[in-house]
Amino acid sequence: MKWRLLAINGATVVLFVAASTLCGMCLQTPTQRSSDALTIFDSDPNHIWNRTYTCLLVRQSTEGKEYGADTLDPLLWDNTQHLLTGDSHRRALACLDEFLRMHGERAVEDPSKRAILQRDLWAVFDWTARNDDLPEQRRELESRLAVAIHRLALTPEQIRALPDTYEAAVAAQQFASAYDPRNPGKPFLPPDLLRPDGPWVSLSAYSGEPTALQHFYFSGRSRFLVFMKLPGGRDATLAYIERLRSSAQPPLLGGFLNLALPQFPVGTHVALVRQLIVVDSTGKLVPTKLTESVQLRVYHAITPGTRYMNYINGPSSHDQDLFEFRMSRPELFAGRNGGLVAVGPSQTEFATFNTHGMDGLDPAHPSEGQNVALKRCGGCHSDSGIHSVQSRMRWMGPSPGAGARSNHSDPIAWETHVTIALKAQQPEFKLLRRLWQNMPDWLDRFPNRSGDRR
Repeated sequence: MKWRLLAINGATVVLFVAASTLCGMCLQTPTQRSSDALTIFDSDPNHIWNRTYTCLLVRQSTEGKEYGADTLDPLLWDNTQHLLTGDSHRRALACLDEFLRMHGERAVEDPSKRAILQRDLWAVFDWTARNDDLPEQRRELESRLAVAIHRLALTPEQIRALPDTYEAAVAAQQFASAYDPRNPGKPFLPPDLLRPDGPWVSLSAYSGEPTALQHFYFSGRSRFLVFMKLPGGRDATLAYIERLRSSAQPPLLGGFLNLALPQFPVGTHVALVRQLIVVDSTGKLVPTKLTESVQLRVYHAITPGTRYMNYINGPSSHDQDLFEFRMSRPELFAGRNGGLVAVGPSQTEFATFNTHGMDGLDPAHPSEGQNVALKRCGGCHSDSGIHSVQSRMRWMGPSPGAGARSNHSDPIAWETHVTIALKAQQPEFKLLRRLWQNMPDWLDRFPNRSGDRR
């Protein structure tokens, strides 16, 4: 028994040496050696966090151009083979092995950086767990990612101390505070968007599922909050919502838009805020105020539309001015503008939300390439006025009774609760929890330097 144990340990050492060599190889491409080498988590591109992030999140096209250095979501689709086959799979395992062996989680103490790296590794984990082809390769990634996600977890106290990045962005005063019809392309960030008694009303169906359900199913690792503001302020917005909820007119008739639905006025604003959920050191899902993105739509016109849904080039398709802010990791860690950066009007991207699942970097699928980011919203939100607000299908239900109102007075708290409850039931999160339960066996390969186990 003693000889077998030594042999196993010896094999582990050999594996680690080979892993370190492979992980080092993933840094030796010409672009990685250039002045553009990734330095998100530390100024040293060879820092283990930068190398792990690069290995898992940064991809290279057939022309040698790199993508994914600071995208909001990984460039990984349902049909992606990257990280699952060939050299990319071997490098991914090698980098994760080195991160675990060297206890890379100890290399950075900053809570915001730890939350973001956990976020990014968790996204890769969910992607691997979503499909069942190449099961052995997926298990190899999942088992390593699960340990890293657990080790990066913050305590409940650390999570409560994380910054409110939307508030920080507003306080920086680097963005306009209101929409300017004379300069309709100028990005703005309303300071009162998240104020409970402000002009923006948070919309919730108060059901067992998140109101922005389509966005939830894309991630589940964020809460998505929908807001609306009519020109008359909070009272006018609440009155309009109540009018919709009490109307005898349904949103659809026979599968077509119901054009008799009460319409909101020109000047109405709609927003979607995405905020990070993390896994804490006890394994619980906990919301944060780290804002990942803010999407804003301003209706400068309400053109009577047709009864056809999602009429992309229809008569109402130019009624809105679109804006978006996204979290930038370097800006967040530098303490600038809450980490939020405005998406440019001609900025292109590989879409990962609401796609056909084809790999955008695979030359076999050229139609899945880059598109103008702000135009993507038009695919689902180009109909006339209220008909372009897809979440109406959920929150337009009957208004909650008096008892329900008193129990669900905070729509943001309700949306957070149902988001976390639904995520906890997803197969990917159940798998993550099972791997954590079996983690002591895995940690035998990667003991702490001090000899204790965690």
